[in-house]
Amino acid sequence: MLFYRLLIVVFSPLILAHLIWKSFRLGQPRFLLQRLGFKLKNIPQGCLWFHCASVGETNTILPLLHELHKRHPDLSFLITTNTTTGAEIVARQNLPWLYHAFLPMDWRLTTLSFIHQLKPKALYLVETELWPNLIMLCNDKNIPVNIINARLSNKTSGSNNWVRSVYKRVLSRVTHIYVRSKADQNNYLTLGASQNQVSILGNLKFIPPTSINSESQNITQRDYVLVASSHNDEEYQITKAWNKLNRNELLVIAPRHPERRDTIIKQLKQTGLNSDTIALRSKNDSINQQTRIYLLDTIGELTQWFTDAKIIIMAGSFIHRGGHNILEPAHFGKAIIFGPYMESFVDESELLTAKGAALQVQSFEELGNTIAVLLDNKATRVELEDNLIKTLQPFAGIVNDYADAIDRQIF
Repeated sequence: MLFYRLLIVVFSPLILAHLIWKSFRLGQPRFLLQRLGFKLKNIPQGCLWFHCASVGETNTILPLLHELHKRHPDLSFLITTNTTTGAEIVARQNLPWLYHAFLPMDWRLTTLSFIHQLKPKALYLVETELWPNLIMLCNDKNIPVNIINARLSNKTSGSNNWVRSVYKRVLSRVTHIYVRSKADQNNYLTLGASQNQVSILGNLKFIPPTSINSESQNITQRDYVLVASSHNDEEYQITKAWNKLNRNELLVIAPRHPERRDTIIKQLKQTGLNSDTIALRSKNDSINQQTRIYLLDTIGELTQWFTDAKIIIMAGSFIHRGGHNILEPAHFGKAIIFGPYMESFVDESELLTAKGAALQVQSFEELGNTIAVLLDNKATRVELEDNLIKTLQPFAGIVNDYADAIDRQIF
């Protein structure tokens, strides 16, 4: 721990400079101030505190918070995130009992300031957010720390001896770890958690999001295929495969990072498309019969496009990125295709493919062929959709299991 704290001190000037630059670029002074432990006056003391890295974890935890609020309507809840996109998800909920703040940097003074001001009832870290100073200081202040929906990769559990020694000491201060699977349990035990610290409760990502009944998009009546959460080169390669099909349907591309818009447009034009065939959501371009690609270069609208998509291509899986959460579109009961690189979502991808509830392809050429098959064969597409709904049904009780575990600890 001493070496970790020394590293934090040594790199503090660089970290602070990055925070200032990012806050300025985002135009959000709150981002900088809260990451330094300030500007927390509007958040009530005694909240149940849930820390989520970004959008995925925030969406995952919302059904649990709704269940806990139903049980304890007088309790307030705080979600902290590392990103502004996570903050926007919380803000859109517009709930009087739900608050947001940016997580303070893992410095002792900023973390102590945060804890002192808010005096949280308990801290729940979602998935893999293991911040050493945060955990140690909460424990010192008698604030229970739990990890929920916990996951841990083989790479992390097999870290070098110094990293493992730090994690082992940190995990000794954690009250309990509620993991998604047996594999996650084994990885936490390997990292230094004790046997009585770890329980398997299942994966909260299998629970439908609270926004599942949100309205669908009202921008176009054309049939479309949706590419969700794409990264650099995926837009180019998928569009090349799409162009070869010469379909009448529209291809909607929702990049993971919309700020890449100009680069994406340049790459799309390299596939042979021109400006007249590419429409941008950020500019409110209309979609007509000439439009081949609709670039959803905004934040917060993706789920509205899940609803009516003929096919959803889950990107981040055709490059060495580890994939994205295929359960987010799965809750909409749509035919889903993803690529070969799903290291971050092995359990989810293996379950869906084993049940015939999603398709995994190994190349962009295979992707193009699979798209054509699904669009031309409604029965095949419907079979995928039905299998998906049946696969997710048995997991409906997981949210209650987590809520019961929290109730037993806190109330």
